[in-house]
Amino acid sequence: MSAPELLAARTTRGLSQRALAARARDHQPTISALENGDHDPSVGHLGRLLAATGHRLVALPTTARPVYEAGAAIGAALARGDESTAFREAIQLSDDLARESRQLLTALCALAPVPADLRFDALLAAIVEHYLTGAGLPSPSWVDDPNRTLTEAWFVDDVPALRERTVQDTPPAFARHGVFLAATELASV
Repeated sequence: MSAPELLAARTTRGLSQRALAARARDHQPTISALENGDHDPSVGHLGRLLAATGHRLVALPTTARPVYEAGAAIGAALARGDESTAFREAIQLSDDLARESRQLLTALCALAPVPADLRFDALLAAIVEHYLTGAGLPSPSWVDDPNRTLTEAWFVDDVPALRERTVQDTPPAFARHGVFLAATELASV
């Protein structure tokens, strides 16, 4: 398990490291070290920590990253000031979800990514809603979090002369989240 996975499981339950340590009968410095990537837990240790957050460790028959993992990569890129890489990570997530079966989509999208940036948080929610709705599946509740919908529109490729066309070409899930991006931009070239 990577640090973002443990952090996502912990934060979705609103637990501090100290609270998780108490629930798992572990030590807060151990949890901090795991989340910082200083130590790798055993499968048993990881299972116990996840159980304390109300989650369970499972293996999925896919190599695609779950949304929370893509969100962690986006957050790391933004922390470095690299918005271009953050956007490429979002497009890679879109590519991955487009290729997955209906059976795996829900599992890959279930756990909320840790919030990193309002625009990218809305973008991730829009991507998830777009693919799950397109597959006739319900979206997880985190997608509807008001903090994942922009109050001011974000035109990802902001070319004023093309705004009207972009609005027309933006899939409904993206428009609902305040993210305007032509459907053709959702896939790698």
